[in-house]
Amino acid sequence: MRVWFVGAAAAAGLVALGLSGCSDGGAKTKVAQANQVVVEATPVTASGCVRPVENTDCLVVKGRGGGYYDISSASPAPDLSKGVAISLRGKDRGKNTQCGRQLTDVKWSYLGIQCGATLPSTASTATDKDAKGKTEKAG
Repeated sequence: MRVWFVGAAAAAGLVALGLSGCSDGGAKTKVAQANQVVVEATPVTASGCVRPVENTDCLVVKGRGGGYYDISSASPAPDLSKGVAISLRGKDRGKNTQCGRQLTDVKWSYLGIQCGATLPSTASTATDKDAKGKTEKAG
């Protein structure tokens, strides 16, 4: 009889201890801890030609994976009229903009590589080529 009573008391104590961790006070503490988590910036390096994005104030550089890095926060901004590629370092804090993955703390330098025209690539560019081809055939 004593063995059963001691075992039941021990089990009840473990259940009480386990449930105490599930109280609202414990949940609030975990939420508070989660809110304190700071996302560390991931360092990014890239190089390429800077392109403006049509109908925005964005400047972008194409990344290795084919996505675009939004370097609009770079100060000073690269001079597009030079037509020269850049090498850049920045921090990716996990934020996307309408133009691509936003980089902060962007540091860049010109490379000795010439870029093509810095016109933004859009669907209208293909339409313009089609219209030009039709005009040449008609004329």
